[in-house]
Amino acid sequence: MVMKENLFDLTGHTALVTGGGYGLGRGLVHGLAAHGATVIGLARSENALRETFANLGAPHRYIVGDLTSDSLYEQLDKIPEHVDIIVNNAGGDPHSKPWMDQTTQDWRETYEINVVASERLCRLFIPKMADRGWGRIINIASVYGVIGQNPVNTGKNAGAGAYTAAKHGLIGLTNYLACQIGRTGVTINSLSPGMITWMDTPDGEPELWKQLAAQTPVGRNSQPEDYVTATVFLASEGSSFVHGTNLIVDGGWSVW
Repeated sequence: MVMKENLFDLTGHTALVTGGGYGLGRGLVHGLAAHGATVIGLARSENALRETFANLGAPHRYIVGDLTSDSLYEQLDKIPEHVDIIVNNAGGDPHSKPWMDQTTQDWRETYEINVVASERLCRLFIPKMADRGWGRIINIASVYGVIGQNPVNTGKNAGAGAYTAAKHGLIGLTNYLACQIGRTGVTINSLSPGMITWMDTPDGEPELWKQLAAQTPVGRNSQPEDYVTATVFLASEGSSFVHGTNLIVDGGWSVW
């Protein structure tokens, strides 16, 4: 058995991180780059991407694009890099509002960015990874992909109905594809964050954020850097037998 000295060294691998403009995506771009990967960031905001990559020189780069646009997938199909790590981080809750106020279109758009975009990137890149015999897919889901949202933890004019269903769908996509590609050398897993903020003082409803922190067993909400090691692990050589799993990193949120 040949064992690499550092199983978490990503040197020689190229990672595509969607939603890389800010927040968790920005943290994962920096974390993967720090562990040796060449990183391509993708987001709709060029200003946000420029800030993310301000201290990262070539060969790291970014692509401005909308994952709901067919033309973006045509563009990605032609990039010269051999992408062998995909972090499907783009998503979120674009229509947070009480369930009965969410429209059918709200649900469609939430599903499109959280599930359909991830599937399209898998469909585009997994065959290429399989041809080379190695690849890693990491779908960023949510603790709300395995549980529901307690109404007492919902903002006054918010609600995560479409988001919760979509993240359940993303974990389901991970499970399904894991059964299809298990012998290709490509692994696929999901990573489910808990309560996360990247702002020192979250806007909107700061008292709600304090309440969320108080309900987390470790006593705080998470920051983007709390997810770097889990992502690097799932992207690494050493995770070759981790396949079709959902790794929950939530400070204990889901254990009580």
